[in-house]
Amino acid sequence: MSSNYSVIILCKTLLKGGAEKQALILSKLLTENKVNITLIAWCADKIDPSNHNFIVVNSIKHIGLCGNPISKLLRLFEIIKAENTNILLSYLSLANLVAGIVKLFKGRVITIGGIRAEKLPYHKFVFEKLIHNFINDATVCNSFSAKKIFVKQGFNPDKMLVIQNAIHVPPLKKNNIPRDEIIVISVSRFIKLKDHKTALFSFKKVLEKTHSEKLRYYFIGYGPMEPDIRMLVNRLNLRNEVKILINPPNIAEILRSCDIYLSTSLNEGLSNSIMEAMVAGLPIIATDVGDNRFLIQDSYNGFIVPPRDISLIAKKLEILISSEKTRHEFGVNSHQIMKSKFKEEKLLENYVDLFSKFSEPAEVQN
Repeated sequence: MSSNYSVIILCKTLLKGGAEKQALILSKLLTENKVNITLIAWCADKIDPSNHNFIVVNSIKHIGLCGNPISKLLRLFEIIKAENTNILLSYLSLANLVAGIVKLFKGRVITIGGIRAEKLPYHKFVFEKLIHNFINDATVCNSFSAKKIFVKQGFNPDKMLVIQNAIHVPPLKKNNIPRDEIIVISVSRFIKLKDHKTALFSFKKVLEKTHSEKLRYYFIGYGPMEPDIRMLVNRLNLRNEVKILINPPNIAEILRSCDIYLSTSLNEGLSNSIMEAMVAGLPIIATDVGDNRFLIQDSYNGFIVPPRDISLIAKKLEILISSEKTRHEFGVNSHQIMKSKFKEEKLLENYVDLFSKFSEPAEVQN
């Protein structure tokens, strides 16, 4: 890729999240390919320690903006001028709005917004649609399902692009620690759209049918629904079987020690959490939302189920719980799908093509 491109990647924060994770991965790839890239956080003080470490380890040029919105915008304009920026990528609504303002004042800069979900709150939907249709040069979705929905709702289809998430895929390595337990795991933010209620009722149904004493369920995440989840665990008398882990630093290691991944989301783009579980070699049970069908091939590396279908989810859990051979085969297939279709090099290739479509390389100023 030409080193004459000058790129800014703009995020509201660098806290933990799917969009932030993809912004970091792309920043690393561009940095490794000698592109002049600057990762900018609109809120300088909101950065997760693990993300900060990722930035340092990968020598990513990073700037956090401070002060009021006007001073932040002026500082951003200074950076654009100093870096001779010709491409600005933004992630999520606030950053997309800022990119739109940049476009109004710096028309030569190519501004490409980012939407990472199928649905938006009404106020965000309205200004995202206006910015997409009339200001920014394009918007990138991370799922084909989201593009289909937004185009149907009036977004300009010619400016709506899809670049699916990517992930680092090391060789498959399981934590082969001898144990009698079979562990189901879910990793997500604790919000209503993740539908943890269905997950817990499905797990409870399996326990009641199998009477197994070796089943465990790990809930990993953080968010406003944590008290409700804990209350439901107590109400279902699952305190001994369900372990809730709040934002642990070693999720990849925990995934490798588990047996089955369960996602009961009501809404998704392309799930980073499912991808991480597949990299860890887990069979997947996931609801038929977002682009989950691009990740899970039914009866090959897992099962696709309708949202809120407790009986069917429980049935699929029983199939995987009862067969170590099936769990192993599905898990190996999960890893192979990630390796062949969603590795980081594919993400870089897609953005190289995007830059080539929208921009000529910038001339380096003396």
